[in-house]
Amino acid sequence: MDEQEATTPDAAGLGPWARHRRTPLYATPRLTAYRDEVTFPDGSTGPYNWVRVPDQVRVAALVDGALLVCEQHHYLTGVMWQLPGGSVDPADGDPATAARRELAEETGYRDGHWTDLGTLHPLPGATPARVHLWSTVDPDPYPAAPEPVEADLKIHHVPLAEAVSAVRDGRLRCAASAALVLAVALGEGRRS
Repeated sequence: MDEQEATTPDAAGLGPWARHRRTPLYATPRLTAYRDEVTFPDGSTGPYNWVRVPDQVRVAALVDGALLVCEQHHYLTGVMWQLPGGSVDPADGDPATAARRELAEETGYRDGHWTDLGTLHPLPGATPARVHLWSTVDPDPYPAAPEPVEADLKIHHVPLAEAVSAVRDGRLRCAASAALVLAVALGEGRRS
């Protein structure tokens, strides 16, 4: 059982929920959709549909005091600013390895001084998937190696204050990236 499975309701129930049956509805290499027959907190029963997708990572990389921000056209959302990141692949073994891999692939930067800033559940009613948040300070530049779907990726060096403004004015719309920018900004304020 992986960590995600441990956070989904089991047959005995977690809290006021109880699962009686799980039926896979659809599966691809990227996701599996399920329908669980459950007892809801009010005692009624019925279906609960949800999806399993890989955990994700986001990295706040500070280079000379500026955040590395990716600009990319996503198929479903259009052009977005977000911090480097992506899926935790099975070969990664853990979120820390995935964070380092994603930063290197998308930006070319490696190493630095890494800090685990926790996890978020971005869509708790639809998936148990988490986003693992990391920061690194003063990573070293190397050539990037983006995946084919990232061929249009542009990397910007954005001062932290501007990144906070981008969260507020809607330029940076990735929820996990926004939370991470704000967490880093709050942490910077405490060090001043």
